[in-house]
Amino acid sequence: MIAQDVIKLAVKYIGEADLALTDILGGQIEATGQQIEKLELLLDCVNDVVQTLSLMYFPLKFEESVNSSTGIVNFADLTKPIVDILKLTDEHNLEVDYTFFPTHFEAKKGKLNLVYTYMPDYVHSFSEELEVAENKVSERLLALGVVARYFMFVGMYSDAEAWNMMFERACLVSKRRKDNVVMRKRRWI
Repeated sequence: MIAQDVIKLAVKYIGEADLALTDILGGQIEATGQQIEKLELLLDCVNDVVQTLSLMYFPLKFEESVNSSTGIVNFADLTKPIVDILKLTDEHNLEVDYTFFPTHFEAKKGKLNLVYTYMPDYVHSFSEELEVAENKVSERLLALGVVARYFMFVGMYSDAEAWNMMFERACLVSKRRKDNVVMRKRRWI
């Protein structure tokens, strides 16, 4: 999913569909200074919503192997910005105990397999791909959050509250697992 697709939907919800026609979002009209400011604010809102979704609703998971000769693994050395460790195993696939610190974690020495949740990178361009949970986060869900954040930033607090309620409800519906729905067997007469 690309940031500009989410923003195109969000500007329709905001009531400024003319922004979707600007050259920044792939249209043919050259954007004015004021339109550029609004679009950059909307891009910041997209980043904020993606971060919120990855922390609160749909954590992004990553797996990598780490090698530690001292038993200390610095978070800065990992591929992605870590939020939490989900699983840590050794080369024999046995669970390893660890101690979590603000800048690193300590575990036994040697080669370890680490599964963790991470924060997605900020997008700096409208044409960049967004890192969101596959099959859980739709453009509509992101656009609802973007509109809520946008109204909050521009000072329209009652509108922001209404859109944020819609966003939170949509998150809860998307979070509900479809395979957990169980229908009780019934006898038919």
